[in-house]
Amino acid sequence: MNYGKLTELVYKRSVDKVIRDISQKNMSFYDGAALGADCAILPSGLFSARALASGRDENVAARAFFAASNNAWAALREEPADAYAVLSVKLPERCREIKARRIVEQAALGARQLGIPIMGADVSVLPCVSGIIAECVMSGKVNQTDGKERLGARAGDDIVMTNWIGLEGTALIAGGSFDRLCERYPSDMIEEARGFIRHFSVAAQARAAVEAATAVKSDAGCMLAAREGGIFGALWALASDNGVGLVADLKDIPVRQETIEVCEFFDLNPYELLAGGSLLITTTRGAELAERLGDKGINAAVIGKICEGNDRIVRHGEETRYLEPAKGDEIFRYYEIVNNMR
Repeated sequence: MNYGKLTELVYKRSVDKVIRDISQKNMSFYDGAALGADCAILPSGLFSARALASGRDENVAARAFFAASNNAWAALREEPADAYAVLSVKLPERCREIKARRIVEQAALGARQLGIPIMGADVSVLPCVSGIIAECVMSGKVNQTDGKERLGARAGDDIVMTNWIGLEGTALIAGGSFDRLCERYPSDMIEEARGFIRHFSVAAQARAAVEAATAVKSDAGCMLAAREGGIFGALWALASDNGVGLVADLKDIPVRQETIEVCEFFDLNPYELLAGGSLLITTTRGAELAERLGDKGINAAVIGKICEGNDRIVRHGEETRYLEPAKGDEIFRYYEIVNNMR
């Protein structure tokens, strides 16, 4: 199997179906939640979001923390109440204590930034681990007494995207191959790319999107935090989760020049590169929403539209591409390329 999450088909038949078949007597437990969902909300008002990150960088636990927070914000569309996080970090035997400390420190700085405490952190050194693996589970309450209807994506909605594609993957590549990239590109460009971690949290984007949607008398019908599989994977998940089709235009999808350059260097597809830091929002008044987000200093663009049926289409000029479920992420191909260079 490919690196990364199991494919949609494999997950449905070998994970979801197995759990549901064995748990028939307890299926009421799953009311309001979804197996495999990045954030599950129960009728009781409790939520649980989780995310996984891997790599060799010191930001690996912070990336897991921000990703779990992003999943919570996208699902809840409001400030999580009484939220807290629990971390699990698996280290290889050769990892030094100073690096372990830095990994935890970066996650703690992220927790301070968002005001969500880390209530526990299990850090282990394991013989079967070659890189660093971090998982964050974030739990808390959601206010369900304010009468807000949680809408999904509907035909006719615009699709608004915040920030730029491939931010997380670009930061990892720039950090992992800094010297090699500086042989071709200016060092300040690669340094800027390595610092893209500052864009990983979508909390401010989600908060601003809800406020802006209210101001233009629309709604943020559905939000999805992009990540594994890149923007193409996020678009597929948005449509699949809501049982709709979509049409997106490649020329409208925002991308940073740094991402284009590092992907060109390693012959990677930036549209399928780890996209932490970008948020997809469906709304009836996309242009106005994007404009208001821009007024708040948040880069945003209308990149497509929700439509009837099941076709998920990306257009590029006269060319048309039909999206498929993500089969992996370009960040894993990058790791393979780098390993083969050694």
